[in-house]
Amino acid sequence: MFTISNRLKVLADYVPCGSIVADIGTDHGYLPVYLILKGISPRAIAADIRRGPLEAARSNVMQYQAAGKIDLRLGNGLQVLAPGEADTIVIAGMGGGTIRDILQTSPEVAAKARRLILQPMADEKDLRLFLLEHGWTIVDETLLLEDGRLYLALVAERGQEDIKDPLILEIGPRLLEKKHPLLGEHIHRLKEKYCRVLDGLHKSSQQAALEKAGRVQEKISQLDKLEQSLEK
Repeated sequence: MFTISNRLKVLADYVPCGSIVADIGTDHGYLPVYLILKGISPRAIAADIRRGPLEAARSNVMQYQAAGKIDLRLGNGLQVLAPGEADTIVIAGMGGGTIRDILQTSPEVAAKARRLILQPMADEKDLRLFLLEHGWTIVDETLLLEDGRLYLALVAERGQEDIKDPLILEIGPRLLEKKHPLLGEHIHRLKEKYCRVLDGLHKSSQQAALEKAGRVQEKISQLDKLEQSLEK
């Protein structure tokens, strides 16, 4: 029986049945193999910039007899795809800035996709802002706690959405709307991150550091208020 981690299962659950999926940065190809074996996708493209992981993916594809349904491609980001070749694009396990760069480098490919399923490991705010500024709307977000790490999965589709509040962009508009069960933990971890930043800034006597410390302190206060409101 073929199983995948909960982190990948969250992504698989967002794939519309019948869609052709491109998994960018596929690593061992676990997600495409799962989608084929479960009958979720009739065809998938597994791509990676590194030859080693792609060969590992090839081994899994052969082992589970999915060779006729999964194309393996070596290349950088979306450059391995033609526009419209995949209606669902998955990019997971990278920083938000890297995901943004991948989408920005091949805009004609990204624009033809119906759905983006993204799992940024950092810089989530910048990625959300990029999506909103480039004709995407965030239709859903979820959090998963696995091995002590909090993972975000984000789904975007073509549309218009305007979010100005930087705090909402950082926390996640859909997470806030549905009051995700892990939202409190998410906010708490963000607050801890900024507290560490503040400690570092307090060790500097430079004026720029002092000014930044004031802004960071304000963000901590906002997160603290939000955290307290969730506890009521």
